[in-house]
Amino acid sequence: MSLFKRIKSLTILIVAPFILLADHGSARAQGFAAPLVPCNSVAVPAALSCPGTSDPLKNGFASINAMGDVTVVVTGAATNTSYTATFVANDGSSSTTLGSLMTGPKGNGYLRALAFFKFGTVGAGNIVIDNGANEEFVTGFTVSTSGFPTAADFQPGLVRCADVVVPAALAACGSDPLTNGSAEIEQSDGALRIRVHGATPGESYTAVLQPPSGSALPLGTVGPTNSHGDAKLDVANKFPAETIGSGQIILQRSGANQFVSGFKVNQKFVPPPVAASNLVPCGQVTDPTLSSCGSDPLDVGLYEVNRQGQLTVKLVGAAPSTNYEVFFRPLDNSGDTDTTVAVPTNALGNATVAGKKVFSSGTVAAGSFVLKEQSDETHDQFVAGFNIH
Repeated sequence: MSLFKRIKSLTILIVAPFILLADHGSARAQGFAAPLVPCNSVAVPAALSCPGTSDPLKNGFASINAMGDVTVVVTGAATNTSYTATFVANDGSSSTTLGSLMTGPKGNGYLRALAFFKFGTVGAGNIVIDNGANEEFVTGFTVSTSGFPTAADFQPGLVRCADVVVPAALAACGSDPLTNGSAEIEQSDGALRIRVHGATPGESYTAVLQPPSGSALPLGTVGPTNSHGDAKLDVANKFPAETIGSGQIILQRSGANQFVSGFKVNQKFVPPPVAASNLVPCGQVTDPTLSSCGSDPLDVGLYEVNRQGQLTVKLVGAAPSTNYEVFFRPLDNSGDTDTTVAVPTNALGNATVAGKKVFSSGTVAAGSFVLKEQSDETHDQFVAGFNIH
């Protein structure tokens, strides 16, 4: 898919860090996604040791996607409080700090760390949120009391125990192969789903939910696998309403842990754009009506700014063999800034200019881009906007 086909927002340019909430489907690509639950509310498979824990939490979510991006969101937590997010091994023996987030006056805050884990990283454990004094929240699962979804599903990937390196390598691992796998506990009804692909053919795996300490909770048998090493386990209503749990799903065979819930960074990181918009002919804008417009034609126009502050512009069906210049127009209309980015069209009126540096690191800007002819900088030819047909 091309750069411009991914444009979803036709709004004012905001060149700044932003939050991108991981969708639930990302976990199926060997990512890790789960709701955050209060540490002292966990009861399945066993209660957690959470001395001093008392912070409120209306809702929370944490994920590590298949590109290594980390996202943590809390709403209704303690107000004006700094929280630290840590990826912790299930037994608590090792951890990796992910970063910090600061809540505001409503107890809302988020952490977003792009490509935090590099390509090829395999991890297993849970994300823990602490306030500097106590562990307050942990990734786990909940089951709705109403039968309708009120929070995220628990959706970790399944990875080979022997491949785990984050936060540390695991012991007592088997050597069975695994192409990919996933687990899910549905929040709406407590249904359990486990999938493995490319495991050892003709074998069955015992699935358990292992708490940080104590006895594991049996979940069922996955398999026997078919000739391709594929198998699944589906258990409707495995967990009753109002269940709050946390732990690690483990698939065992031949007395060893073969696969564990976690994540694998198996997709190359693709930096997302921070701003994008259509370009429309200035003279065609009706809301509001604009003045000082030129009359050049345009079939399609687009621009995008990436996280490195680089600008890309595409024109289709503009004036043929014409040199355009890109200007940045601040939101307060304090005066256009010439970016010095030239956009020369060919004989068909088409042009594509990519990767032109216009903003330095740390820039926060609000405004839009305007294209003018280099020979006539008093008239706007193309402006950021949209056309409703």
